[in-house]
Amino acid sequence: MRVESPAQSRAAGRSAPEAEIDLGGIGHALWTHRKWVIGAAVLAIAGSTVFVNVVKPRYTAETRVLLELQSSFMPGEDVKGDAAGTLDAEAVGSQIQLVTSRDVARRAIKQIGLLGNSEFDPMSGGLGSLSRILVLLGLKRDPSQMSPEDRVFETYYDKLQVFSPTKTRVLNIEFSSRDPDLAAKAANTIAGIYLDFQQDAKRANARSAAASLGLIVADLKGRVAMAESKVEDFRTQTGLLVGTNNTTITAQQLGEVNTELARARTSQADAQAKAKLIRDMLRQGRVGEIPDVANNDLVRRISEQRVTLKAQLALESRTLLPGHPRIKELSAQLADLDSEMRLAADKAARTLENDARIAGQRLQNLQASLDQQKKVVGSLSAEEVKLRELERTSKALKDDLEAATTKYQQALARENSKSTPADARIVSRAIAPQIPSFPKKIPIIGFSTLAALFLSIAFIVARELLKDGPAPRSLAAPVAPPADVVADAPEEAPRRVVVNDAAPAALLGPSQAFAQSAIDAADGAPALALSVCEGDSDDGFALASARALARRGRTILVALDEAARMPQASGPGLAELLTGRASFDETIHRDQISRLHILAAGVGAHGGADALLSALDALLEAYDFVIVAASSALDVDDAFALSQLAKCCAVYASDAYSAATLADALEKHGLPRPTIVGVEDARLGQSAA
Repeated sequence: MRVESPAQSRAAGRSAPEAEIDLGGIGHALWTHRKWVIGAAVLAIAGSTVFVNVVKPRYTAETRVLLELQSSFMPGEDVKGDAAGTLDAEAVGSQIQLVTSRDVARRAIKQIGLLGNSEFDPMSGGLGSLSRILVLLGLKRDPSQMSPEDRVFETYYDKLQVFSPTKTRVLNIEFSSRDPDLAAKAANTIAGIYLDFQQDAKRANARSAAASLGLIVADLKGRVAMAESKVEDFRTQTGLLVGTNNTTITAQQLGEVNTELARARTSQADAQAKAKLIRDMLRQGRVGEIPDVANNDLVRRISEQRVTLKAQLALESRTLLPGHPRIKELSAQLADLDSEMRLAADKAARTLENDARIAGQRLQNLQASLDQQKKVVGSLSAEEVKLRELERTSKALKDDLEAATTKYQQALARENSKSTPADARIVSRAIAPQIPSFPKKIPIIGFSTLAALFLSIAFIVARELLKDGPAPRSLAAPVAPPADVVADAPEEAPRRVVVNDAAPAALLGPSQAFAQSAIDAADGAPALALSVCEGDSDDGFALASARALARRGRTILVALDEAARMPQASGPGLAELLTGRASFDETIHRDQISRLHILAAGVGAHGGADALLSALDALLEAYDFVIVAASSALDVDDAFALSQLAKCCAVYASDAYSAATLADALEKHGLPRPTIVGVEDARLGQSAA
């Protein structure tokens, strides 16, 4: 059977009773050593007070710079859109690197005047002895072999701190110095140099862009001139010359012929309509109503004469008959006038018909001319396609030239510092601080005091807890009788006698005498002691002895049976442990009034001598003293197993004869000569192992 040691059991889980902490004991220890705690606190207060008053104060000034994309003062160069004005975390980090760059540092060192400053330049006051030794040993660079700026760099960067608060586009530039005015000047100067660097970078970019754009503009000018020359040459070769309204001559001629053709058609239709109207009016005898006839001067005179003849005919008809020659003459004249009017109308009709025929002939000519012009225009369509392609190329080059020229002019303008603002601006300038940033007197004193209190208390608590740990193996001092064991002791309570290390065991009580015997037998090594009682009860002798040993080292009391009076005896015990029904953590308990650990007997058989021997070996690995309590009915196999480990033995009996008989029996089984306790005979009480 494999038995797990208590140390292994505690490593698997700290639920064993020995992991408990005695808070009352810790409080008593702190009260006992209160002078150490108070002394440490007083020393910490005194030391920190001297430190904060002796150390040179350091002042920190801060300048805040807001990062934002600034537009130039040129028209059309404003930053548009929210995306263009947003800086991500990477961009903010890049600006921090720019502020802490060596180029900015060199310029700042010169402008602030840090060269020769004893706070920053190690060569200003000469090289100290310690520095000379470090230089000779190669542990430090020789400042005399370095440039003035390089000597200041290390201290400069120690004093400079640049950071950006979370989720902001603000750079905090902090600079520390013993001189508050110097700290403020340095922070503002570094911020100004940073802005100058940004402006210089933008001007350099503009200068580079202007140089590149100048070459592009010159190249585009030549290409535009060549493209326009090709267009004009092609127009001349193909006859696609440009007329009015930016159209070719052939297209313009085609339009004009088409317009004339429309006019000819209109004139022909008008003449034909008027001639037809006159013919119809002539057939109806309504010559006077024809507009073109009525407006004729000849017809107008004939009409006037006709009116006059009709008046005379009417006048003469009142006195003359129709057959009268005068009446006939007037009627004949009236008929002649009507005939002349009809002839005039017929002439007008023929004139319009002639105009219509002329218009028709002209229409035919124009139609032929239009068809011819269409053929010409059709033959030039392929050339027009090529011409339009050349014109598109020329126009694209002109647009590129115009855009490049505009950018070129803007780049030239941005080279001027006044029109090239930096992409940042100072929102808060540093002022000379009045309160030093180091040392913070009250926090340093308070923290030092708390640290001293904590460390001193921790030391005392640790020392108190270590008393429960493995005690030194050399335990030669006698065991003092604990006050809380008096009631459990079977004999009279021992007297409180002050003894030294050489005091004989006879002066101590029986349980303390047995405990001292176990210590002497241990000789600095783990020891197992056996306590055997006559009958089934030792009246608390084994428990009192174990409690006495617990004051000198880690001690466990193991009950083989119900002989020993065990507190907290409920629950699994040795029998369950040896048969595998419980573990060490479940079977070992702690005494309520001491540091003693107890392993009760349990219920049932304990599983044999081999299992008992393995369990006791495991206990000896974890404890300094193992006290085994048994009755006179000790099994022979168990006695043999105990004889291999026990270094001392005690017999508790009511009379000398029984005690001697039991001691002889134990000695026969290989156990050490027992110490007999519980007998009134003083001689037996003084027998040693």
